[in-house]
Amino acid sequence: MVPADLIDVGMGFHTREDAQTNLYGPQASQYIMAKQGVYDEPWFARSWLFKVFPRAENTLVHAKAIVARAGEQQSKGWMFIGSHNFTPAAWGRLNVQKPPYYNNYEFGVVLTGVDYTFHSMEHVTSIMWNNQNISLPFNPIWQPYGRNDIPYFNDQ
Repeated sequence: MVPADLIDVGMGFHTREDAQTNLYGPQASQYIMAKQGVYDEPWFARSWLFKVFPRAENTLVHAKAIVARAGEQQSKGWMFIGSHNFTPAAWGRLNVQKPPYYNNYEFGVVLTGVDYTFHSMEHVTSIMWNNQNISLPFNPIWQPYGRNDIPYFNDQ
C-alpha cells in the first residue's frame, strides 16, 4: 500500500532509441547536456526518468514536463510544463567564485491541484485542472525507463 503522504515525482524525457527512430531523426531531438558517464553514476536520479508518449505517433515531445502525484491513489498532484532544455544555458552554470551564469531564459507553468483520475487509460491526452479539461501534447500516463533505456545525451 502506498503511504498517504507519499509524493512521487517523475520527469518525462525521450530515450536515445526514440531520438534515433522518430519520424524526423535525431536532429529533431532534445538532449540532456551531460556525458553518458554521468547517467551511469550511482547518484544520478534514474528512477525519476519516464518515457513520454506523444499524441502524434513516431514523433517526440518538445515540451519538458515534471509530474508529481500524491497520496494513496496517486490521483492528485501538480505538473510543471516548460520550454527549458536540459542544458547549462537554461539551468545555469555553477561557478565557485561567482553567482550562477545564465545566458538564456525559459518559460514554464506550474499547474497545482491536477486530477490524475482517468476514466479510460487508452489514448489519454489531457488532465483535469481547475475543473477544466487541459489538452496535452503527450499522454500524462508515463512509463518508467526500462533496464536498457537511456536518455538522449549530448556526448560531446
